[in-house]
Amino acid sequence: MTLLEDLAIDLAAGVANRLSLPEYRQIELYSHRKALKFAEADAGPPIPVPAIAGACRAFLILDAVLAAHHAAMEGETSWQRYRALPRTTMNEKLVAELYRILRVARLVAFHPKGHVECRNGIVKINATVGKDAVSLEITEAGLVLLESAVVYSLESRRQPYPDAYVEAVLTQYYCDIVAEVRRFFDEDRVLYQFRQKYVFNRHFRFDCDNPRLRSETRGDDDLIEIEIAAPYRDPARYPIDFFVMIGSELHIIPVEALADGTLSRAALERWRIRSPDGQTLPAAFRSRFGREAVAVNQPMS
Repeated sequence: MTLLEDLAIDLAAGVANRLSLPEYRQIELYSHRKALKFAEADAGPPIPVPAIAGACRAFLILDAVLAAHHAAMEGETSWQRYRALPRTTMNEKLVAELYRILRVARLVAFHPKGHVECRNGIVKINATVGKDAVSLEITEAGLVLLESAVVYSLESRRQPYPDAYVEAVLTQYYCDIVAEVRRFFDEDRVLYQFRQKYVFNRHFRFDCDNPRLRSETRGDDDLIEIEIAAPYRDPARYPIDFFVMIGSELHIIPVEALADGTLSRAALERWRIRSPDGQTLPAAFRSRFGREAVAVNQPMS
């Protein structure tokens, strides 16, 4: 069975439910590498077909969604469609670059002269398309991150999280993806780099709907301070999203956006939820904040 047939079957089958399992990615703290010993690989497919199929599926879905929203994408080639994508906001710029990377995977995987191999943990996706050489060499984890970023971007459109929050998550995805890319070039050669405002924990989040607030003034700045107990002040271990009602508007403020537990009132609008009335969450959120009143002096079972 050819790679093309394998990809077609996996694309048709779709993706199984993702579990909340640990994510393993490589990090190099020093230039000197240590030689580790590995057992011989068991016999099996040398190419991570599900990861490549997931990237192709993500591109096809993203391409269809973007084309439905932007008539200017009706160019003759995928490169022209990429060039026609809007880039007014940071989120649009990030989505455009995700589209660009995934485009190479999709272009090569289904190209008659495309070459895909996996060597030393790197998936090498290379081809000459017309007069242009295109290449994406990336880890399998990077392919999964690409697919995940697209799913998150599309899912965020029906969520109440503000644009600033979505931008923080997508920026973290993009930075993590670029770290997994070992080689990339297309018609424009190099990948764009974006400045990261803060490190954002995209792996898991804690919802908090009852924070204690107080206002204070420092110089000319009017601040809102969120009281965070000492055990929960490490944002890496406790990436908390504070659901804060201020006035008649609900805000979702990630702990990473705070400076010493404070946020300027001038920045509040960035974290206002996306909702017609500015205060009502979708019904699906009810189960995330469910509580049962504990009867005093009564056994728990």
